[in-house]
Amino acid sequence: PALSEKAFRSTLAIAKFASGHGIRISCDLNFRKKLWNWEPGTAPKALAKKCMEQIVAYADIIIGNEEDASDVFDISSEGTSVESGKINIAGYQDVARKLGERFPKSSLIAITLRESKSADWNGWAACLNDGEKFYESKRYEIRDIVDRVGGGDSFAGGLIYGLNNYDCKQSALEFAVAASCLKHSILGDFNRVGVSDVEKLMGGDGTGRVQR
Repeated sequence: PALSEKAFRSTLAIAKFASGHGIRISCDLNFRKKLWNWEPGTAPKALAKKCMEQIVAYADIIIGNEEDASDVFDISSEGTSVESGKINIAGYQDVARKLGERFPKSSLIAITLRESKSADWNGWAACLNDGEKFYESKRYEIRDIVDRVGGGDSFAGGLIYGLNNYDCKQSALEFAVAASCLKHSILGDFNRVGVSDVEKLMGGDGTGRVQR
């Protein structure tokens, strides 16, 4: 099913209201072309760009990846293609900088870094730009992936949790990446792990054993 203009208008109104009341707003750029097709004669990417430009303008935290930034806002940089299987971190710094310039209200830009070696073997990391410092997480080698669905959502949820519960942005980023890393081992779109499981992986224990 597609989104609707009513859904877009409602989301925009909520973003305006929240911003006007000092509520911090996060926005995931995740692009799905089948959702953006309610306007006849307008290509999905063009419709997404027109609508998301207005919504993201109110965001304090922008979350996405290089493909989303390119699809929605035509923002890209050399060496940021996920298909290459390699990460050029300078390219992602450039993407984060361009997003920050495009949306000056945003104080944080988070970009997930996926290296796709095969369908069940990915490198996984992320970076965070606060306008003054560029943070890079540790990198995980994820093999025998059970399900990639929900990986982005678990990163976003983990980042929000981390920003609310840790004193430093580096720790918040590491929590988000570790949470999402664990999600790749879980079937379905819900991350069935606890904070202690994530913190254990953050701390360097790579056994993958859930703590009970």
